[in-house]
Amino acid sequence: MSTSGINQLISTSAAEIARLHELVHEAARHRNDSPQARAAWQTACAEFHHRHDALAFPGGYEAALAGLALGNQQVIDATLSFLEVRPYFFRSGYMRKVLLRKIKQVDLTPAQRERLKGILLRQTKWDAQRAEQRDT
Repeated sequence: MSTSGINQLISTSAAEIARLHELVHEAARHRNDSPQARAAWQTACAEFHHRHDALAFPGGYEAALAGLALGNQQVIDATLSFLEVRPYFFRSGYMRKVLLRKIKQVDLTPAQRERLKGILLRQTKWDAQRAEQRDT
């Protein structure tokens, strides 16, 4: 799959996770209204947890961690795409930190190293902007 295809998949999947997460919160607001409402909430929770890993990362987040450890080139490219896209959904910040730490331990091609440099540069700028916003 092309980089733009992976980026689109990551964005689409992040939107689906956000939708499922919102369904859980919406159902939680009514879970004590009736046994049916509680069952709807439990169903929403089960679906969210069942689908999260597969949606969080192309091919699954847990599989990605294993693939990175093995130096799988497709997983490395997907990880770089994830870090570039910077999707926002439940646990994505945690995932981003783990993936960033792990990608630094992998042998990268020169093109992949350039992508990682760009990611790290954008991260540094983003951190500086956040610090500036906190100080004002």
